[in-house]
Amino acid sequence: MRSIANVVLRGRIFHFRRRVPDTLRPRFRLKELVRSLATTDLRAAKARACRVYLASESLFTALCATPMLTDDQLARLVQDFYGTILDGDGQGRLTHAAIPPDTRERRVAQYETMAARARDALACNRLEEAGFVTVAMLRKQGIAAADLEPRAVAQARQAMLRAGIDVAEALKARYEGDFNFEPRDRLLKMQLTALDEATKAPPTQNTAAPPAAEKEAVPPHALELFSAVAAVFRNTQAATNTWDNQTASQAGATFRLFVDICGDRPLATYTRKDAGHFRSRVERLPNDYGKHPRYRNLTVDEILAAHEALPYKQRT
Repeated sequence: MRSIANVVLRGRIFHFRRRVPDTLRPRFRLKELVRSLATTDLRAAKARACRVYLASESLFTALCATPMLTDDQLARLVQDFYGTILDGDGQGRLTHAAIPPDTRERRVAQYETMAARARDALACNRLEEAGFVTVAMLRKQGIAAADLEPRAVAQARQAMLRAGIDVAEALKARYEGDFNFEPRDRLLKMQLTALDEATKAPPTQNTAAPPAAEKEAVPPHALELFSAVAAVFRNTQAATNTWDNQTASQAGATFRLFVDICGDRPLATYTRKDAGHFRSRVERLPNDYGKHPRYRNLTVDEILAAHEALPYKQRT
């Protein structure tokens, strides 16, 4: 049988099949469109496939002309932002020493100022103030800002400014001793409610063992490469003034070291052994490895080899 574009034979029935453009996949949540042509006749299948193709082309054109974000996409976007910032603060509290009173007071004032600034930007429609963090969080969700029309980008920036108010107020509340802050933004509340209901959902009556794919399921972010997650986290910390420029720069250098030593892999694949290996290698680096020209553009292994080759008196 001669091949016909976008037509495949399944059993005895012809089906239409067409790849969804990459820019539209986040909205369709599908890689391809498949539809039965409900015929076994080749000539009829060809005619019907032509009509379905024209209909799909019209649909793709319309969506590309006005690519907007759905409420669900916006809700996931702001919840990811909110969760990333608060999780980072929570992890820091578990690993750092006690916070001096004067530092705590400065943080309270800092986050109060951030909330007021975000509120003022939202009121005055200065949406560009959320431009940097919006691009970073869209990328984390698999959406390229360049693929969205200006109105959709503005929509995402507005949502991020709204979430930014709740983020700043939640952090301020933590430094005032209140860890029960509830966000006020509609999108945040919508997503948090959905997550809460999902965790409270009663188990089904089916007691059969879950499929292997379900048992091995991991959070979506755990499948992203470390470099991508680290870049988004670093940019978010800097954009929200949680880190100053020096801290962000040092973190970026540490992330690059980790990739050099342990490789760039999905988060879920790293183990304690990787952490121990990273620490042992970093502890062997010379003190001036980041400054001396002799180590410029070298990998960690090459730096260690170059350092070992130096006369003993030149080693730092």
